[in-house]
Amino acid sequence: MNVQSRISAYIRQMGIKQTVICEKTGIPKDALCGMLNNKRKMSADEYELICRALEKTPNDFTTVEVRSEP
Repeated sequence: MNVQSRISAYIRQMGIKQTVICEKTGIPKDALCGMLNNKRKMSADEYELICRALEKTPNDFTTVEVRSEP
């Protein structure tokens, strides 16, 4: 699952309206919808704005897999 899918799932789980995020971030609704549906790439600046609007850190939506060598 990518970052955009994780954010979309979080928004659904928390019952947050996309219009609220748009108002807090200034991101147009069609752009936000495209990002959350993986039809548009999210810039680093947009990612930061969305995280702030959700009162989360960027790390909250990322996972890092560490592979150990055999």
